[in-house]
This record gives sequence, structure tokens and C-alpha cells, in this order.
Amino acid sequence: MKPFNRHLLVEPLEEEEEETESVIVLPTDYEKPKSQYITAKVLDYAKDCNTIISKGSVVVIERRMLHAIEIKGETYYLVLENYIFGRLDNYEA
Repeated sequence: MKPFNRHLLVEPLEEEEEETESVIVLPTDYEKPKSQYITAKVLDYAKDCNTIISKGSVVVIERRMLHAIEIKGETYYLVLENYIFGRLDNYEA
């Protein structure tokens, strides 16, 4: 998929959850609240993007602005360049 209109095609980076022992009993369907921000690897970007970014960069974006589009069983993630908060240099997943 080639993004247009100032969008970036990204791959969200998985966040590692730590399993910790707890003396507090939680419901089985309890989920820890997620951060409103997520890191993602830039796969491609529209030609009209004003943000200085390159393929392979790791960026911080607002989670709720990440759009998942499913086409023929494949999921693509797009975000408008306005919702990129920054780039992480020397990031190791």
C-alpha cells in the first residue's frame, strides 16, 4: 500500500508486558490501561509529507489516531503526519 495525503504507513512496535506476581486478586478480564502513545516503525510515507522522516525511522504517535485498514486479510496501519510527536534516534526494539 502506498500512502497519500500526508499519511505514513507504519508498523506498530509491540510493547512487552511484564508478568509480575501480585497479592491483589484482579478479575480475569482485567486489562492494564494502555498508554495513549505508541511507537511505530515507518514503512513508507506520502510524497507530500512535510515531516523530515525516512523509512525505518521509529516514531512516537498518538494511539487513537492510528488507523488499521484491513484489505484481503492484511492489516495496514496509517497515521496522519500531524499525529507524530517525535522520532526516536538509536531505538532498539
